[in-house]
Amino acid sequence: MGKKAYIETWGCQMNVHQSERIAGLLARAGYEPTDDISTADLIVFNTCAVRQKAEEKVYGRIGEVMEQKRTRPVLFGFGGCIGQVRGEALLRRFPAIDFLFGTSDLNALPDLVARAAAGVRVVHLPPPRGTEELPVRRASRVTAMVTISEGCSNGCSYCIVPRARGPLRSRPPEYVLREVEEALAAGYKEVLLLGQNVDSYGRDRPEYGDFAALLEQVARLGVPRIRFTSSHPRDMTTRVLEAVAAHRNVCNHIHLAVQSGSDRILREMNRGYTAGEFLDIVKRARELIPGINVTTDIIVGYPGETEADFRATIELIEEARFGTIFVAKYSPRPGTRSSRLPDDVPPEVKEARLQEVLALSRRIGLEINQRFIGRTVEVLIEGRNRNGDPYGRTDDHRTVVLPGATVEAGEFAVVRITRATSAGLHGEPAVPLEVKGEG
Repeated sequence: MGKKAYIETWGCQMNVHQSERIAGLLARAGYEPTDDISTADLIVFNTCAVRQKAEEKVYGRIGEVMEQKRTRPVLFGFGGCIGQVRGEALLRRFPAIDFLFGTSDLNALPDLVARAAAGVRVVHLPPPRGTEELPVRRASRVTAMVTISEGCSNGCSYCIVPRARGPLRSRPPEYVLREVEEALAAGYKEVLLLGQNVDSYGRDRPEYGDFAALLEQVARLGVPRIRFTSSHPRDMTTRVLEAVAAHRNVCNHIHLAVQSGSDRILREMNRGYTAGEFLDIVKRARELIPGINVTTDIIVGYPGETEADFRATIELIEEARFGTIFVAKYSPRPGTRSSRLPDDVPPEVKEARLQEVLALSRRIGLEINQRFIGRTVEVLIEGRNRNGDPYGRTDDHRTVVLPGATVEAGEFAVVRITRATSAGLHGEPAVPLEVKGEG
């Protein structure tokens, strides 16, 4: 029997896609993927360092690897953002790690595995540079993730991404377009363009053009649906919004992380915009793209955040009326500027603020979703939930569950919405639908 590799992933969609590339590299080296850690000859952790809680979860999972290593020979590779940031200290803390890798030069992975198999404990942490062309073994049959840039040069004071992922490196547009064409030829109905900050695409390489130009080129290839993430308000341009509006196969959704509604905290975070400027972007988006769904990220409990600062965030949420809010309590990350500040918002205050944002988000989300009851919407089916019911997403990125329906993943369906919750919609198939294309 062939060798098997188990890959466990934490963090953002960039990390999920990086694991697809790791799977592609390992398949080339003779390892077939497995979802069962107990059958793996090779275990790989691809990790996230953005928040302390995520880092602690990763460390907790190493105990399972140690159990596997006690009963049989198995190699353990630890990498990704935590590997890049924490470095060789991880080897001292966790003897179970056989090889350590970071966020770049993934082409070296097969060699690292071979050396570890020969009994050599290996560390490979080159500084992130350039972009890599790697084989991909996609986990989804519906959505093809395509990287357009790696790293970020914005320097937000709380963010570890520039240290973990390096500065912005835009991928040549011809490589992006070729990968999109390959995904379309393979039958993918949706392409998700990825970058730590897609809106900054081309800033490091002006000859590549900007993100709006790339988005228009991708749209003209005729992929039924195109999404992108993540966007930064500092770099979001009217040209990008106009590209979304001009092409019906570019989805009516932007994820635009505001982080705070306090101008003082935004300055401390080095975000590069005010709350008013952020709201102007949201207003412009809704004028150009009627019905667009704007989602966001918020951090509560940033160092020095007062009750007045937090109230400003609540006021911004009320005005912006986001479709979904991903909220997190601030945690200092190593090497960031904010980590040198006192983490002075008490844990119980952070928790109370987080719960208030969640409650407000649920209320607004329910109010918005209830307006869909009785409407028909287009849904791309992604799979089945734990109850066995098909689910998918609308053009504007709302989750729709179809209890008892017979539609399959990868199909488009027109769905009549029958029920709404704060988290999504429920519906039933209405009429057959032709697959849409660029127009």
